Amino acid sequence: MDDIFQNLKVLIFGLGLNKGGVGSARFFASQGAKVRVTDLRSGEILKPSISELKDYPQIEYSLDGHKNEDINWADLIIKNPAVKPNNPYTEYAKKQGKRVEQDMGIFLNFVKPSQIIGVTGTKGKSTTTSLIYEVLEKGLSATRGLNVVNPRGWLASNPRKIVLGGNIGKSVLDIIPDITPDTLVVLELSSFQLESFEKHQVSPKWAVITNITPDHLNYYSGMNEYVAAKRIIGKYQEESDYLFLKKDDLITTQPDFLKDLKGQIIYFSKDDLPKTFHPHLKGEHNLENMAAALSVAKIFGISQAQTLDTIAKFKGVPFRMELIKTWKGVKIINDTTSTSPEAGIQAIKTASHIGSSPRSAGGAGGNVVLVCGGMNKGMDYTKYATIVGKLVKKVYFLEGDSTEEIKKNLSLVTSHLLPAKTYNDLEKLLTDVKKIVESGDTILFSPAATSFNLFQNEFDRGRKFNEAVQKVFK
Repeated sequence: MDDIFQNLKVLIFGLGLNKGGVGSARFFASQGAKVRVTDLRSGEILKPSISELKDYPQIEYSLDGHKNEDINWADLIIKNPAVKPNNPYTEYAKKQGKRVEQDMGIFLNFVKPSQIIGVTGTKGKSTTTSLIYEVLEKGLSATRGLNVVNPRGWLASNPRKIVLGGNIGKSVLDIIPDITPDTLVVLELSSFQLESFEKHQVSPKWAVITNITPDHLNYYSGMNEYVAAKRIIGKYQEESDYLFLKKDDLITTQPDFLKDLKGQIIYFSKDDLPKTFHPHLKGEHNLENMAAALSVAKIFGISQAQTLDTIAKFKGVPFRMELIKTWKGVKIINDTTSTSPEAGIQAIKTASHIGSSPRSAGGAGGNVVLVCGGMNKGMDYTKYATIVGKLVKKVYFLEGDSTEEIKKNLSLVTSHLLPAKTYNDLEKLLTDVKKIVESGDTILFSPAATSFNLFQNEFDRGRKFNEAVQKVFK
């Protein structure tokens, strides 16, 4: 990289526990930069992340809070994507003329938009991104050597390597060594990461929006600002680019959303899949994700038969409706990445059809035992409570303000689920769940809320749930 970061003073503003900050610190330290890490949390809490940087003893740490003197020291500040734009320290940095970027902003200096297949959306980002990666990796490998050119000019025998990255639990800077000018990069993009695309005024050549529903309303001023953040993925596309949208999405199909977007719009729907198609991965919402992957594959000249074969075998990604264990006829599913009521609704609907109980799914006689609750993101739980009341047999809550909101709404629609206990210990919660479940039930861990009161993040929450399951359901 021509030593462009050699001796540059780089401040990692928010180390975090989800590997993104670790990847940024490691990248710049490996490039010869002078790296300092700051975070609101203590070294004890951040021990898992700090231990991953033990090979770089030159990294400095300034923890238990941010400080202006660290801002003054830095030439470049890499902020955690979840740090709000109006954070007083980053605002101070800008006033001092400091360069403030996310790791994605640095990444965009090394990768052209014409190399990027970007996927965003409120739900289904991870699954759709993984599906597209699998389909392209297997499909393009299968067609190499055939010298097939599809109607849109893509040479299917092109030997370009395909790399997966983005919002997948590590920094995008980790994959820079794997990328050449001919590499295709499939990126999962959060609304926060899309802020870097706005700053650089670029959009991926191939952009997918799975759907848009309310989320992160504790970060954005309102729904309009959240939608505008998602729209960035197509905002700077050219006429030769492609924007894939869900056919019946209530937001992305509106004239105001589509106005001035230049990319060629391709709509996808689960109706695009053959009636005889039976994938391993269950759920109506996953059919939409598969349809998105099918649409992208078609643009790349991959046959429908090849694509359907790949996605039919796809088993999903960790922590998203992941079957952890079957115990005495009881299925235990970990859906910890459900952090919003809409995601929780999809999980409940899917789980209500999974069990093998002779009882009919749904209503007070349903087979779903739900574990939910946590912290709120400014979300409305009215519709969620209605679905819980209709499709859930029993509910157990984790502590948090969203839990109180769910209980309040549940009391308006049902009586069979309340009162319900609230816990701050997963092992104790599951011990009580074990006493009431019977063969044919599905224990669904789908919080529909964030995790930061009891856990480091949703992945830490998911890991701890799995550990508790192994201890309790022996």
